[in-house]
Amino acid sequence: MASRLLPVLALLLRAAPVWADHGGPLASAPMSAVTAALLMGGLALIAVLLVVVIVRLLARPSRGPE
Repeated sequence: MASRLLPVLALLLRAAPVWADHGGPLASAPMSAVTAALLMGGLALIAVLLVVVIVRLLARPSRGPE
């Protein structure tokens, strides 16, 4: 039992969060996390709606000459 637990414990310790501040453009974000999440969610919703409209237009049966 202990021989199986040791590799799992080692893996969990390697996956621990890093306590470093890497800086960069996201270090001091100009807007709050809630605002950013709402913005990204809205953009994702618009993208999905656009894909649905395109697929419906492409899947529509073509009208032949009457």
